[in-house]
Amino acid sequence: MGAEQSRLYPEKPRLPRKRLSLPLQLMTTTSSTTVNCGGRVTPKPVSCELSQLTPGSSCSQREGQLVGNETNLNQFFRPETENQFTEFELDVLLSTWPLIDANRLENGWLVFQNAFSIYPELPKFFHFDQLPRDSEEYMERGSRHILAFMGVFVNAIDSLNGGDKERFYERMMLLGARHAAIPGMKTEYFKVFKQAILMTWESLMYEEFTDDVRRAWAHLIDYVIGILNEGCLVFEEEEEKILLETQLSHRASDSQLLPYGSSTRRRSGQPSVVSMTPEELANFYSLCK
Repeated sequence: MGAEQSRLYPEKPRLPRKRLSLPLQLMTTTSSTTVNCGGRVTPKPVSCELSQLTPGSSCSQREGQLVGNETNLNQFFRPETENQFTEFELDVLLSTWPLIDANRLENGWLVFQNAFSIYPELPKFFHFDQLPRDSEEYMERGSRHILAFMGVFVNAIDSLNGGDKERFYERMMLLGARHAAIPGMKTEYFKVFKQAILMTWESLMYEEFTDDVRRAWAHLIDYVIGILNEGCLVFEEEEEKILLETQLSHRASDSQLLPYGSSTRRRSGQPSVVSMTPEELANFYSLCK
């Protein structure tokens, strides 16, 4: 599965994460809206649309709104990217990316096809996949989402090649927070895409996809996933904080939380996005091909 780690580059001890206050809009917009049903607050279903973070897309936010959100973020720990990647890794990533980017949309579709093949339950998190596959709307919405997905790596490569690393980190934090708002979402699913990406890159590069190339790309994907996970954690922390300040009828009680344990159930009554019970893990890996 996609749990592979870069063994040559063990994870460094992490600094304590300072509190990050997400913009209020992020907690109240379509990515995390709630409905009051008879005194009970429940989340509205939301679409896993990466394109909400893609300027110019039909689902993107108004010009300047995302920048405003990033500007409102409090100061927090940002990884020192320069110290995480060796010169050799940077050379590998920068030299192989043009081959992948030459046909960005088609290669992105291949990644998603591989991901859906690895974990057949994954398509239910993508609203475009509920449409007839031969429909124009399916192709439009799917292509928009996939271009936004590939855009993550466009921005990642740019950040490694002299781009704005802090802006990239902030965008990934916000993207992770948006994913945390998707009902049923688990950060374990990011690993499916890691495996799908490596499978796709290997099919594109053939014999040029050496162990060194695989390790460099696995390292970059792990780096991106790590930031997304941080965004998920911060979203849950902020949501918990808000729920603790609301009336008792709007959140799960201590007695309701007790059977589940603090790591798997939250005040919203929803399972945590960053943890899975042994039963969930067993089901997840049993379905993965």
